[in-house]
Amino acid sequence: APREYRPPLSIIKFLELSLAVTCTTLHYYSFNDGDLVTGFLATGTFCGFIVILFTVMAGYLMKAHLHRRLSIFYSLLGCVCFLTSGVFIIEAWEHAFRTRTRDLAITKGSIAVINGVIFLMDTIFTFRERK
Repeated sequence: APREYRPPLSIIKFLELSLAVTCTTLHYYSFNDGDLVTGFLATGTFCGFIVILFTVMAGYLMKAHLHRRLSIFYSLLGCVCFLTSGVFIIEAWEHAFRTRTRDLAITKGSIAVINGVIFLMDTIFTFRERK
C-alpha cells in the first residue's frame, strides 16, 4: 500500500492561530474602523480563520489530514484576507487623533499584515514540501 502523505503540524499554524486570536481581541477593543466594509472584512477574516485553523489542527490530531492543494488554498486566502484587512485598518486609523483606541487599531492592523506575511510563507513552504 502506498504511504500516506502526512505533513507535519508546524509551529507556523500555531503562530497563525495565535495572531488571529490576538487580532480578534484587539478588534473587540477597537471596533470602530470608520467604514462598514473594513469592519466586516476584519471581523470575517479574524473569526473565520480562527475556525479554519482550529479545524485544521483538530483534523491533524484525529489523523484526518488536509489535502495539500486545500492547505495551499487556505494559506493563500489567509494571506490575501489578512493583508487586505491590515492595510484597510491602518488606512482607516492612520490620521485619527492619538488615542488608546487608535493605538490598539494600528497595532491590530500591523499584526494582521504580519500574519498575512506568515500565511504567505506558509503557502510557499507547503508548496515546496515533498509529496
